[in-house]
Amino acid sequence: MTATPPKVAVAHYCEGAGHATRMLAVVEELEAAGYDVVIAGGGPGTKFVEANGYTEFEPLDLDFVGDYQNGGLLDVLRNSGPAVAERVKQYRGWFDDEAPALLVTDDISAAIAATLHGQRYVYVSHDPAAFYSTTVERAGAWVRNRIAGYGAEQFLHPKVWSGGPSIPGADDVGPMAPVGDAPDADVDVLVVPSEFSVDPDRLADAIEASGRDVTLVGGDDWELQESLQPFVAGANLVICSGYSTVMEAAVAGTPCIVLPATSEQRGVVDALADTPGFYAADSIAGVEALLDAVEPPEPHANGAKRVADIAASYLPDAASTGSDSPASAD
Repeated sequence: MTATPPKVAVAHYCEGAGHATRMLAVVEELEAAGYDVVIAGGGPGTKFVEANGYTEFEPLDLDFVGDYQNGGLLDVLRNSGPAVAERVKQYRGWFDDEAPALLVTDDISAAIAATLHGQRYVYVSHDPAAFYSTTVERAGAWVRNRIAGYGAEQFLHPKVWSGGPSIPGADDVGPMAPVGDAPDADVDVLVVPSEFSVDPDRLADAIEASGRDVTLVGGDDWELQESLQPFVAGANLVICSGYSTVMEAAVAGTPCIVLPATSEQRGVVDALADTPGFYAADSIAGVEALLDAVEPPEPHANGAKRVADIAASYLPDAASTGSDSPASAD
């Protein structure tokens, strides 16, 4: 009789799709090692989870960035606070249903739920307090990281840059990106809007007016892909706002212009200031000025496998369970 492999729960944060794509990279590595994987998170990332053939548990969404940047601290307390409490409650129910041997997550709500539930977990975050300039946001990041680190077996910080800023108590790992067998796409300029970036159509029009060919993710001619990595790897240039795409460009060795739209994204830009191959623009005009002045970075080692290897160090060897093949997360 074939034994059941250890089950790993992977939970991604729900604001922006990039959290799902980076955690899917960890799912791929865990499955390749023979572990049974279940997924949760919800939000915009769900469509990428489903495009890769998985289903996931979807706890209540929250919109901390929208509440803070479009309202203020009072809106965060009024809306995001209760949403976090409900999300924690729903995660605890999911832990009861799935009984995983380990959780791997970049979602603070899942980390809180795991601590309250006695669930072992590994936490992943790229979000040091030093990213932020306002007292509220800096304090929020410090509290999140302290809470997550308190109960974690290990706290991992995926970084493209060298040196600071870092997260006290966290272990640095390389940037995380999906791994796939698809050939590199033939792309000139790849524009990857985030949930919080500038008007992507205006940006694409301006770049095309400069004589460049643009592939706009999410545009009228775009079809949902299992992974952006073949497009990132095949592009001459990537323009983005979110850190997940920055990490994918770093792994691919593709030059990248970052157009930040949130405090966290501006913190990423500051951290990348001395990193070859990465450039910052504060407007569409700034992007246009950089189009022909970029150089590619040296490709970085993919940190997704390192995250999966560290998670596996807290689990029984999947091979010792007698599993003959990687399990499905469906």
